[in-house]
Amino acid sequence: MNRAAARLITRVLGWQFAFTVGSIGLLAALAPHFLLLSGPVATEGIETLSVGIAAGGALGIVRSGWRLRRLRFALRALAVGSSAVESHELLEMSEEPKQVLAGWSVPSLLCALVSTTLFRPKLLDLTTGVTLCLLGAVIVAAAALPLFGLLRSAFSQALELAPPDKMRDVVEDAEKRGLIVERVSRRMIAAVTMPVAFLALGSALIVGAHLRRADERSREETARVLARAALEERPGPVARAGLEAAIEQGRALGFDASVRDYRQGYAVTRGEDGIVTVVTPLDDGSAEVRFLGTTEGVLGLAFVGVALMMTALAGYLGTMLGTALGRDLRAATRDVRDLGTEAVLSGGTRVVRAARFRMVARLGRAIEQLAARFRIFAKAQERSIDARQAAARMRGLFFASVSHDLKSPLNAILGFTELVRHTQLSPGQAESLELIDRRGRELLALIETILDAARVEAGQLSLLLDAAEVPALLEEAAMKGRDLASSTETAVVPSWDPDLPFVRVDPVRIPRALATFVAHALRRTTGGELHVHGSAVPGGGVRIDIELPRPDPDLEALLKPNPRRAETQHRGLALGLRLARSVVELHGGTVEIGERGGVPAVSVLLPEMPGL
Repeated sequence: MNRAAARLITRVLGWQFAFTVGSIGLLAALAPHFLLLSGPVATEGIETLSVGIAAGGALGIVRSGWRLRRLRFALRALAVGSSAVESHELLEMSEEPKQVLAGWSVPSLLCALVSTTLFRPKLLDLTTGVTLCLLGAVIVAAAALPLFGLLRSAFSQALELAPPDKMRDVVEDAEKRGLIVERVSRRMIAAVTMPVAFLALGSALIVGAHLRRADERSREETARVLARAALEERPGPVARAGLEAAIEQGRALGFDASVRDYRQGYAVTRGEDGIVTVVTPLDDGSAEVRFLGTTEGVLGLAFVGVALMMTALAGYLGTMLGTALGRDLRAATRDVRDLGTEAVLSGGTRVVRAARFRMVARLGRAIEQLAARFRIFAKAQERSIDARQAAARMRGLFFASVSHDLKSPLNAILGFTELVRHTQLSPGQAESLELIDRRGRELLALIETILDAARVEAGQLSLLLDAAEVPALLEEAAMKGRDLASSTETAVVPSWDPDLPFVRVDPVRIPRALATFVAHALRRTTGGELHVHGSAVPGGGVRIDIELPRPDPDLEALLKPNPRRAETQHRGLALGLRLARSVVELHGGTVEIGERGGVPAVSVLLPEMPGL
């Protein structure tokens, strides 16, 4: 069992949890330094953003676990090496890393946005909340890149366990729909554009944070100057002369000032929505100035313009790289498909042109090496085929010569046996003559079997087809089968249904093929009767059942022998049975091992002669 595939769902959920915790840790460590936050604002801001990302990560983990449940049976089948997996399940599995990544990152970003804007603490102004949200988005998006790499690697390892034919269907279907080329371009664009976008946005946030910090200090200094210079009473004939005008002028600039009769020490406090209160002691009483901490926005237009311009440039470069990579991959794919074709095997074409990308170039070199090995293999295979054809021709010539040399004296023996049969013989002489005749005919049948087997192997067996009646075929097969089996104890009883259709067969070779199955059954029968029955098939054709005395598990192996067994036992019998099956199949029929009426039987199906 492949443990990586079996535990894929658990690993995916574990990675999401680890990246959620890691993102929160990075925010807690980097946000105060990048955004120049301190004190209660930094503490509450980071806590708020961390809660949002944690809630989004939890939602993503729950969603991924619910989605991946439907793939658990397919993953289990891949883990144990089973082929019980469908092509559409493999296609869904290839799309799942993108879905898992979106299911984790999108809820995290949405929850971070809601927590830092709608549910932000009162001490946190909207500008700082949005800035924290954008920094969180940058960190979550940056963490999504290695997470996507891990997900793609894990799912790819699981898909590599799929049966090759199923994966071929998936790849061909994706290629027909143009998904492969689109994915290469999109992923290359994303790989180039996203880091640039994250870097530009992060840089803009850091620069904006420094500007806001400088603006806050400037406004705080302005408030102190306003309090000490404009609100301090000056000696003169009119008490508090010009004080109201100074307060109105400060209010017009965004500083709400007031003078108190009692004295307070110097203090700076931050209230709700970023309102800062500066209390400054005066010679007589104290002054209080309230103002907005900063007037700088989250991102300036100049920063946004530069970030968009750099992102657009990165997108253009990514498009160019994606197009180049797509061309290289298409060329490599075409050359992989050309492997084994005549052009590549003959060495007339170069397999892969020089690729622009190192990994594709390595693939090209591997294809070239494989093509060279294919060419060597093809030449060796051609020599092997030529040698086998030469051996087949020599064997055919040998069989023809041996057949002529054996059949001539054998025919003379059988002819003289038939002549002697008509003379006056004693019972012992008649019995010996019958044995000579039976064994001679058995030897003649074996010679014909060897010759026909050689013709079938060489593809030179010619059939002389003619209309034939099934009863005549059955009777001739029964007689020849008894001769082949050399058995006199068991009677062969042919029978047939009425109104059987004619069959179009070779009247010499089909009875011989049927006789081979009859002889096999007779060799396993001791006494009694052996039934051979012909019946019509409902869909058209004739079925000939040759009963067996008992189940014969070796018969299928004899018809299609295991190479290890065929070389050691039943070689002559296996040759005859295989030849008989080949002859039946050359007539368009089939041979099956089954039952007839609960009795084991060999069933030969022959097609009906059309028009009769």
